[in-house]
Amino acid sequence: MIRTIGMFLYVAGYLLCALPLLVYSKYLEKKDPKKHEQFCRKKIIAFAKRCLKVAGTKVELSGLENIPEEPTLTVFNHQGLFDAFILIGCIPNTACVVAKKELEKVPLLSDWMRAGHCLFIDRSSAKAGMQVIHKGVENLKNGINVSIAPEGTRNNGKEMLEFKGGAFMMATKAEAPILPIVIDGTHRIFEANGHRIKPATVKVRILPAIPTKGLDRAAQKELPQKVRALMQEVLSEIKE
Repeated sequence: MIRTIGMFLYVAGYLLCALPLLVYSKYLEKKDPKKHEQFCRKKIIAFAKRCLKVAGTKVELSGLENIPEEPTLTVFNHQGLFDAFILIGCIPNTACVVAKKELEKVPLLSDWMRAGHCLFIDRSSAKAGMQVIHKGVENLKNGINVSIAPEGTRNNGKEMLEFKGGAFMMATKAEAPILPIVIDGTHRIFEANGHRIKPATVKVRILPAIPTKGLDRAAQKELPQKVRALMQEVLSEIKE
């Protein structure tokens, strides 16, 4: 319970204390977009790392050499709330996360998320989903990596859910590689403890990127199942 309260106080306190930085970022956005990008990315990464530290999270990471220089659609299995902190705090260029629409209503936090190019998706609207896909394609073509959980919701450490095809449309339409990231252990930080934060070790493995350029329709249709099977196999390995 102490860590849970500490996390709440840290997040709330940081967002309030960082308000002047947010105002400065708005100024930078108009004056020098490149500096704005660098400034916001640095602050967002630092925030994610501190959240992991407050939670007492240890991360065992492998596969950084598999990250290509070109922009990628990063797909990850969604075990828990802390997946986003792992991605942003430990893996380069993953601040642009596709998040649920409800987070867009959270004051200050949503401003920093937008500064990190986060995309907010309304899962109840097919039209809104397509708009997010189009925006994701635009980001990828502009050199911005996009991170998404194809399961669409947290599985709380249970068997990986079915992968939704819409997530992969971003990669195929932009002809960007898919970077699979397998995560195990984030549910033990929060969800498995009755929504109380406890220290845990999280294993993260970055797999080789999967090219999408030149794929025919049949191959594109097979991508969700193919990538899920690959990730499930690796997840079973690292769980042992």
